Amino acid sequence: MTTKKRTTKAAGKKLLAPTKQSMEFPCVRAKVLGVSVYRGFADLADLAEISKADIYDQTNNPRGTQRDLSVQHARDAYEYVKNRDLGFWPEVFLCARKAEVVTFTPISMEQPDLGILSIDVDLIEKSNVICISRIDGNHRLHFGDGRQNGYVKINKVVSFCLAYGLKRIEEIQLFRDINDNQKRMNTSHLDGITVKLTPEEELKRKEPELFIAQKLSRDSQSPLYGKVYEGGKKAAGSDIPLRGLKTAVEYMLSRSTQLPHLDDPEAQYKVIRNFLNAVKKWQPKAWTSPKDYILLRGAGLWAVFFIGAQVIDQVLLRKQYQPAEMLAILKSGKDWDWGSKGDFKGYSGRSGALEISKLVAKKLHADDGLSTTDLFKQIMSEK
Repeated sequence: MTTKKRTTKAAGKKLLAPTKQSMEFPCVRAKVLGVSVYRGFADLADLAEISKADIYDQTNNPRGTQRDLSVQHARDAYEYVKNRDLGFWPEVFLCARKAEVVTFTPISMEQPDLGILSIDVDLIEKSNVICISRIDGNHRLHFGDGRQNGYVKINKVVSFCLAYGLKRIEEIQLFRDINDNQKRMNTSHLDGITVKLTPEEELKRKEPELFIAQKLSRDSQSPLYGKVYEGGKKAAGSDIPLRGLKTAVEYMLSRSTQLPHLDDPEAQYKVIRNFLNAVKKWQPKAWTSPKDYILLRGAGLWAVFFIGAQVIDQVLLRKQYQPAEMLAILKSGKDWDWGSKGDFKGYSGRSGALEISKLVAKKLHADDGLSTTDLFKQIMSEK
């Protein structure tokens, strides 16, 4: 790439008359799998300068698309391109959110899709929103513009693809598709994106465990409100991965004999929320000092949901579903030490969670009761 004052390495010749407020790139215009794009070559530093990462933050930037930056990953990418004479990267994938910052000029009537792409740098710098976002390549671009101390500009040519005319939800979908299909990444971030992309009724039908998990994260009446990490920038106190919570709910639904009788995940959610409120009263220190206890992490969290399947079955069979009724069952057993160095130290994974749940369940008092069919409407009416 070049500004209009420089000779582009990609084109090998000067382009138009000098103007410092714009950059120009020789490129080809095309449509790839339904996405309108410009593809070309530019200095890494220039691509870094004109684009920004839209980091998803479930509190401060819920419409963001990008996962949180791994500084070490970005540093490794920088060192790779800086120190190698021979290397290769897949193309950086960007998105022009503001149409007015890009202009395409064909080189001729005979070749309408070959031409010069002009980027209005001045307009980008003055804007208070992201004009060109990074869909794929944030770690490769992060240090490339040389603006951070200790990092010089990377004036080496790389390939790029710049999409345009996308809706925000389409941009998010492409980010999900690229990272889900081609490389491993934070699974909670992918689950969070799936929630954003899927209408609620469809999510209930296709992934009820994810629907319930995200409700536990976002419902202010849930004891896990503010404690679930949905990807992107990590908020203080959000230590339960959404994927781990989703798995825990899946375990509970697979073990319970009564929850499946409730015909709507919304009803199932309310019962599960009530159970967790009972657990919070049963083991309050796990909420006030979560790092000192295993109850809200790893095998401990999964064990709680295994236990919950049995407790919920007992109360539903008695036509009950309130926290107080579940708490009475939890308190009927042994007073276990859920501390990091307590009764369940060393247990890990699904097998460890099962062992913990078996130990706890053996000490709980069991009761028989009636069917739960007629509870559905009552539960659904509860806020």
